[in-house]
Amino acid sequence: MLPGQGFDFKTQSHLQELFGFGNICTNWDYSPARELTAMVYPVFEYSLIVYLCFDFLATMLAQKRGELSAWFWNLSKIMFPICVLLCSQFRMIFVCIAYEKVKQHTAGFLGLQIALILVAVQNSLFIWESGITYEQIGPDVKHTRRAILAYLIGDLIISSFKICATIYVVIHGVGAPWTLAKPAILNGKCVGQVVDLIWMFFNAIIPLCISYFRSKNEVPIVFNITQRGVYIGDVDQAVGENAPLVGTDGQTGTNYQQVA
Repeated sequence: MLPGQGFDFKTQSHLQELFGFGNICTNWDYSPARELTAMVYPVFEYSLIVYLCFDFLATMLAQKRGELSAWFWNLSKIMFPICVLLCSQFRMIFVCIAYEKVKQHTAGFLGLQIALILVAVQNSLFIWESGITYEQIGPDVKHTRRAILAYLIGDLIISSFKICATIYVVIHGVGAPWTLAKPAILNGKCVGQVVDLIWMFFNAIIPLCISYFRSKNEVPIVFNITQRGVYIGDVDQAVGENAPLVGTDGQTGTNYQQVA
């Protein structure tokens, strides 16, 4: 492959050269796919941040109901802004071109990985702390907690490998040697490729299933949007007499009584 010439996408991409395998990111690393993906990416980014805000709101309401410990509430207040910041900066993968600035490009992805782990830990601890029981899993809270623990331990194990590999790329600009290995048991696949696939399963597929399951088995948050009423007759009368309108709560502009 010479400069200016085409290349085989499956075998000659920059990820194939640096890491020994291509992943889902390769699909939007090159123009015009990068620009087109950047146009629709905000849908994902904003949805994720809105989720973080609503999740934090649900945690706050549970804390006010006395369902959570003080340490968990304090932990949530620390993790929330960190997750929002890391998720918002993932957009830098479209600014730092992967095959020109692989370190900076990978740093944006590293931030998202850390954010997803924090979300998984926070959600797992929330269910554990609040004592939620899902009858589909078992009649007792201990069955729900065992399922949570199994998922969390599995996610932390695979994420530790994934994050270590990503940090190596951010520092050195190439894949870690252990990720490039191709043991016979993997049938020609790199270790890093297998780690990537398992990580995607734990952090993309399972969370969607868990979210759907919880939405069907928990009481939803209900928002009531209200506004203080201002009657046209009161406004007209006040304007005619040049008197301010004062509400029953003492605030100007929401009157139901007139001040002389």
